[in-house]
Amino acid sequence: MFSNQPAYKFLLLAADVLLIVLSLALAFHWGGKAVPTADKQQILFFAYYISTATFSFLICIFSLLYNDLYKRNIILTRHRQTILIIKAMLFSCAVVLLMTAVFQHGNLATFGRKFIALYFSLATLLLLSYRILLVTPAMRAAAKNKFAPRRLLIIGAGGAGRHVAASLSSDALSNFAIVGFLDDSRAVGEEILVNGEASEIFYNIGKLDQLAEVIRDQKVDEILIAIDNIDYAGLIKLTDHCLATGKVLRIYSDFLKVIAEKMRIEFYADIPVIMLSQTPAEGFTWKLKRAFDLVFATLGLLFLSPILFLIAIGIKLSSKGPVLFAQDRIGKGGRPFKFYKFRSMHVGGSSSSHQQFVKDFIKEGQDQCKSDIRVFKMTNDPRIFPFGAFIRKTSLDELPQLYNVLKGDMSLVGPRPCLQYEWDCYDEWHKNRLNGLPGCSGLWQALGRSTVSFQEMVILDLYYISNVSLWLDIKIIILTFPVIFLGKGAY
Repeated sequence: MFSNQPAYKFLLLAADVLLIVLSLALAFHWGGKAVPTADKQQILFFAYYISTATFSFLICIFSLLYNDLYKRNIILTRHRQTILIIKAMLFSCAVVLLMTAVFQHGNLATFGRKFIALYFSLATLLLLSYRILLVTPAMRAAAKNKFAPRRLLIIGAGGAGRHVAASLSSDALSNFAIVGFLDDSRAVGEEILVNGEASEIFYNIGKLDQLAEVIRDQKVDEILIAIDNIDYAGLIKLTDHCLATGKVLRIYSDFLKVIAEKMRIEFYADIPVIMLSQTPAEGFTWKLKRAFDLVFATLGLLFLSPILFLIAIGIKLSSKGPVLFAQDRIGKGGRPFKFYKFRSMHVGGSSSSHQQFVKDFIKEGQDQCKSDIRVFKMTNDPRIFPFGAFIRKTSLDELPQLYNVLKGDMSLVGPRPCLQYEWDCYDEWHKNRLNGLPGCSGLWQALGRSTVSFQEMVILDLYYISNVSLWLDIKIIILTFPVIFLGKGAY
């Protein structure tokens, strides 16, 4: 999650971890139960406390992350940060109380209400004191005095680029030093007038093919793309070019508004910016993700086996034919694999109408976006039988894909695999969405499912691949559940 992030975010996370651990230790010292004298009871006692404390600690960190308490625009605001810290701690406390009540059959006395109350009170007090009284004033002072400013290169000197420069220059808390613009449509050395609270002049310091040289000479910390006249393919190509430099990359573009609309993102001044990073294809993040997939796919198949059995019976009673539907799909890097679902359609139904629909949808994607027609699946498909419609709407038909996850063809989270005839219709930049393993769920399912346009779906998938992390996977899985239960965007 923190790859390519400023160092203060690492330090803040480390400080939060220490304060939460300190809260646990103090709560145990002041409010813990007396340690039993018998050796066997001591082992059980400490095992219980350690497991509960570990769970409580993880829930606290998760809550802080989920409430965006490591985003700069949040850290700089006292009021909003205070509310979010209290909200995060109340949620954590409620979860821990619920879990201890469940595992102790409603009897919290064996764990100690005093311990729980002390722990979360101390954690809340310490986090508020440290952040509101120390971190926020220090960061605001550093920003106002431009202490160790981050050197920012803006790509694009049109209206969008000048708007970004004006907003950052006018914001006393921005802590950015704009080194200049990079724009192929302007002469090198040309003055760029930026009208913020006070007019300011910057310069076009190079062309795009001089990016590496400019970064080296100007000691650039971050790159911000803000180009007006560019298409999707051009933006993706430029993004790849910038990511190859290894610098922090953020983008301000209407093309990415689906991310800004559907995700809580970071703001620079009043500018919503999307961060992208380059994740190594075989690095630690992907290995951790694979381990997570194996554990939870195995547990999922075990615990859901009764539901799988009932669905199989429902399909057999509803329609003649096999329970499972196997289909060739396109996976990572364009490689085909056998994809499994519960059958939801009558056997022998023609797919020609669906093929034509998908081809038209992809080819006319830009027009679909402009007219706001946002459906990636056919509605009222005559091939679907009634019970099949139910399992499709609730996404229960997707459960056999847990087997695909175990095989390594898929991940729990990732871009959805496509059909061969869809792949054949893709532009080159569309194909980048399958640079990683396809998944059972992804950003577009969690944030809108079939209610997003094709172009937006690709953008969401590219954003996921660029920012892949175990934390993001967990967040997507959590967001997917209410979408599934409400049947939002499913057909």
